[in-house]
Amino acid sequence: MKNEDKCCGNCCWFYGEDTYGYGSCPFVFGDLQRCDKPCRKEEEFVSKKEMRHHLTVLKQHNRWRRSNEVPNHCRMVNPTELGKAIDFVVHCVEVRNEL
Repeated sequence: MKNEDKCCGNCCWFYGEDTYGYGSCPFVFGDLQRCDKPCRKEEEFVSKKEMRHHLTVLKQHNRWRRSNEVPNHCRMVNPTELGKAIDFVVHCVEVRNEL
């Protein structure tokens, strides 16, 4: 991802955005961020597209795991992708608990 794409509005952690584009970041305390500002905590940046990918992987795995008959369209996901998705969710829960 290009550095100019790493702005607050593209991050899945950015929340509480108002009509003027200001919101909050759980990693920058006591300061409002504007959605077009560059990310100040680039090591914590996760794009919304990447977040949707992780959630899709988890949904596919859950559908595969709970299915009595495994249909052709529902196959086991790549274990590496599943591990990354689980790591993302664990990190997300840790961040939410800190808020």
